[in-house]
Amino acid sequence: MTKSRLTNYVALPVLLVAAYLGIYWIWGLMFLWWLVPSVMSGQALLIFPIQADEDPILFWAVVVLWAVFGIMMIAASLFPAYAMWLV
Repeated sequence: MTKSRLTNYVALPVLLVAAYLGIYWIWGLMFLWWLVPSVMSGQALLIFPIQADEDPILFWAVVVLWAVFGIMMIAASLFPAYAMWLV
């Protein structure tokens, strides 16, 4: 089993447990993690792949949305008193 496959098999139960327990910062990190390969490759995945050179407005809208979601989820964990305003 390759390292990337093993990482996926570990990440799935971690994300499921985080969702069950309401641990938002793990999901926030995941959203921010998804940004890196998307921006580097110029391809984001929403329902179908979005190419930056074919549809730049939609591509950057998805990338910005992922960044906002990631930051909001991390902020909700760091500042729980304001979580109702962030999530």
